[in-house]
Amino acid sequence: MESDFFYAYVAGWVILLLFWMIVVIFIAIRKPPNSKLSKKVLIYSTLFFVLIFTPVLFI
Repeated sequence: MESDFFYAYVAGWVILLLFWMIVVIFIAIRKPPNSKLSKKVLIYSTLFFVLIFTPVLFI
């Protein structure tokens, strides 16, 4: 039962990562004039997600 919860938890984070990357890539491709998405923000948001997600994988 506990392992099922862990797999569902990891699957949820992976789905969240996929949707987040789709949104970020879509905004980067469109390049709207009032967008505050710079390469720095893109790298920081990805690093933040990876730093949060990595400990989950090692539990």
